[in-house]
Amino acid sequence: MNAIWTGNMHVCFDIRKVDLRPFEKPVVTLGTFDGVHLGHRTIISRLLDKAQKRETKAVVVTYEPHPQRVVSPQDAPEILTTLEEKLELLRSLGVQETVVINFDRQLRERSPQEFLGELLLARLDPGYLVVGDDHAFGKARAGRIDFLREAASQYGFDLEVVSALCVDGTRISSTRIRRELREGEFANARSWLGHPYPIFGTTVRGKGRGKKLGYPTLNLKLAEGKLLPKDGVYGVSAQLEGEPYRGMMYIGPNVTFDEHERAVEVHLFDLQGIPSSGQVKVWMEGWVRAPRKFANANGLMDQLKSDEETVRRMFETNCFSGMQK
Repeated sequence: MNAIWTGNMHVCFDIRKVDLRPFEKPVVTLGTFDGVHLGHRTIISRLLDKAQKRETKAVVVTYEPHPQRVVSPQDAPEILTTLEEKLELLRSLGVQETVVINFDRQLRERSPQEFLGELLLARLDPGYLVVGDDHAFGKARAGRIDFLREAASQYGFDLEVVSALCVDGTRISSTRIRRELREGEFANARSWLGHPYPIFGTTVRGKGRGKKLGYPTLNLKLAEGKLLPKDGVYGVSAQLEGEPYRGMMYIGPNVTFDEHERAVEVHLFDLQGIPSSGQVKVWMEGWVRAPRKFANANGLMDQLKSDEETVRRMFETNCFSGMQK
């Protein structure tokens, strides 16, 4: 499978195998775009605006897996967005053409000159390139802004370098957002992302304990390497079998029942029946409370009722800003 449509966005997998030259001097950006955060959105906004003015295609080039998992696996970060999550976020921004390059050992060893000439120029032939001011590519990340400026002059494409986005003196970065999520600063992370935090998972069979408490849950299996925020209860919106829901999510061990394995469970309000399998797309809207150990099941059930009231009220009063539909 070399290409698919997701909604109104066309996705091409690996331009080493597919010729995209039919595009007439497209406007192109490239990067990992993990999280598709506010800084990334600034770059993509410039991409779309410039393509519209030039009356040509806007193309986002990204990588799968995260390059660090190939370059230095022991130091690779947990990812903010899986490929599917990233593509959905790009589509929501109005991107219509995305190229996913398989980042493998062969690509890791390509020099900046080889990457530029054999992939970017030969396959896409951009008329305009938009990148962030910290962008680098090629072996050892040797292809930096100065290299691109020289290449633009040599090969006849225009280059725009977008300065990093800073909020209250803080440079927005995927690294900083990861740290905030791990440390429980969810409001900061969500604000810098510019959207709810996505958790797309596959439902797996649980122990059925939630159903007995009156709060049946979807137990989620996540993609390898996906970053989970700090343990606790969160308000969420979700999509299951094409239908939108609101609900609450618990991340962490079930300490009330002396279970120590970290789990991800979602209770969707007004959901009739629990599917035995399938995918659920969850968007984490906001923090509700930290985990607690209860004396018994009744204590936990009372708390779940209180949590539901809190989350419903937060949705009704628009405490979750920018809610994902």
